[in-house]
Amino acid sequence: MTNQVRHAAIGSFIIILFTAGLASKSQAQFWHALPPLSAGETANAGFSNDEKKVFYLTKDGSIENIWSRVIADKYNRIVAGPTNPPVQVTKFTDRGIARFFHLLNLPEIVYMRLTDNGKDYHVYRIKDDGSELQDLTPAPAGVTSEIIGASYNGRYVYYTENLVNRDKVDVYRYDTQQFISELVFPNDRDFKVLAWSRDHGRLLLEDPSSGELLLYDIISTERTPLVKPTTGKFSRAIIDPTNHELLVLEKEGENTVERSTQLSSIAFKDVAKGDFDWVDYSPNGKYVIVEEGKKWFVKEISTGTSIPLPEGAKPIAIAPKETLLLYSLSEAGSNKLFLYDIVKKASVELAVLK
Repeated sequence: MTNQVRHAAIGSFIIILFTAGLASKSQAQFWHALPPLSAGETANAGFSNDEKKVFYLTKDGSIENIWSRVIADKYNRIVAGPTNPPVQVTKFTDRGIARFFHLLNLPEIVYMRLTDNGKDYHVYRIKDDGSELQDLTPAPAGVTSEIIGASYNGRYVYYTENLVNRDKVDVYRYDTQQFISELVFPNDRDFKVLAWSRDHGRLLLEDPSSGELLLYDIISTERTPLVKPTTGKFSRAIIDPTNHELLVLEKEGENTVERSTQLSSIAFKDVAKGDFDWVDYSPNGKYVIVEEGKKWFVKEISTGTSIPLPEGAKPIAIAPKETLLLYSLSEAGSNKLFLYDIVKKASVELAVLK
């Protein structure tokens, strides 16, 4: 990429930067693949589809289960507090839940958990009151399924699985409305899915052997080479869901965010330089969550204005209507979950995350 003409971003620097959406090491996620479980990350909290409850993952003893907490009444008034204690949704006593998402279009949860053999993960679906448990990926021993992401509108849940070949991980997605899974990327090598387009018609792939990025059309199965990193691999890469441009984060003395002028072009321009580590969009793209220099910011894209969260707060999720936000904060040695009302600029403690 060093052969490309670079342009310094001026004037709209902040607004342009915070329309980016790079692959995440964090828990919040709408537009890109999460890191593998081995990285120690999990999607641990989210809102119900009607925004009346919050669901979160915490340990009951030594086992991680899903809990819920009522946060609003039928008039959408915030009622979180001692009069609405937490309710345990799942009650496993042997193998805890590793990762979950509350669907944004249904009162249901999709999660992953180890099977009886303690080695293979399956993906499950339940009502958010804990009823009607269903195994979505029943398979013989040796087949494991790992959730890698959920779409911004709750339609699809993406996951990897070694069903066809035990030594090869393919990419599937579960359609939450049609109740079916489909193979979206038969992995003939060791390609990694980094992100998906807003219309869910294309996947952004990385070739780990070369660091090259490719665009994969799910319908035609055509692969379009995009760009190779100057050296090594890109730190992050994603399709910007607002305009389907490609964004990459490359380490060049300091991190450089670059944007292609077109998704199929390798003509890049500098967007920003700095200690950027992570960016994600809210469900409808009104806000972006950014980690910069070990600090977290939630910014409104249209104005660049930061939401005034407490020092040290780590954003976890933004509600579908984008008026409520969840964040965690370490206090007195405990990691606590808070609800933040974006309109009223007020916080309420919900739970201690164990």
